[in-house]
Formats: sequence, structure tokens, C-alpha cells
Amino acid sequence: MRTLLHKFYLPIGTVVFIMALGTAANAQTDVARQIEARLSAAVKKIEAACSDDLKKYCSTVTPGEGRLLLCMEAHEDKISTKCDYAVFEAARNLEHTLDRIAQVADACWNDIEKHCTNVAEGGGRIAQCLAAQKASLTPACQGELAKLSSSK
Repeated sequence: MRTLLHKFYLPIGTVVFIMALGTAANAQTDVARQIEARLSAAVKKIEAACSDDLKKYCSTVTPGEGRLLLCMEAHEDKISTKCDYAVFEAARNLEHTLDRIAQVADACWNDIEKHCTNVAEGGGRIAQCLAAQKASLTPACQGELAKLSSSK
């Protein structure tokens, strides 16, 4: 468990932070909603798989700001296999999602700079800008966006 928690603590925290910012924005893309739904499902799955462990080891911890995750890390040698696997699976899926987002960002970086410079970040607005400029995008960017859309 220690390896998993240490390896995935930053990506999980980063995506949760990004999604918190994104949900506050008015306009979200289908991709942002899909990521948010996946994160919500992963959290529910972890809560279900780890509920006994959380009650047993972390019942006095106030949820929020990563405190439950840190508590689980402090008791990593006692966490059940079911909980350990749920955290691993969620982290693996999260890492895959982050990799896909990075691939799109790399392929579309010049297009973002060219077409979306004046667009505020967050809430899927850059993705909406790219979608609106679809015909003007480079083939590489169009291809990555198509892959991302087809992976829904």
C-alpha cells in the first residue's frame, strides 16, 4: 500500500483540485463531465471497499484536505487487500486519464496558443475553444481529439 499511496497521492490530489475548479465554472465539456463522473465513481468504489478500514483506523479523522488518505497511509500495513486493490485500480485509471490529457495537450499545444490564447483556463473552456476551431486545427491535434472523444 505504501508504494501505491506514495506513487498516486500527487496525481489524485491534482485531479481532485482540477475537478474542483472545473465544477465551479459554468461551462463544462462532455470530456470534463466524463472525467468528473469517473472520479465520482472511483471515490464511491474506494469508499465502499475501504469503509471497514476507514471505520477501524480513521474514524476520528475529519474528512477533507487529504486527511483520510494520509490516515490510510499511516496504517498502510493494516489496510485490507480489498481496499488496497480499490485504491490501486482507481489510481491506475486516473494515471491513464492524465496520460490521455497530456497527449492531447502535447498534440494541440500550438493550436491552443494560436486559437485559444484569450480563453480563460478551467471549466473545459480550452477544450470548447478547440472544438469550435476544429476545422482550423492541425491534423495531429484533430487526431488526438478524435481519440479522446472515441474513448468515452
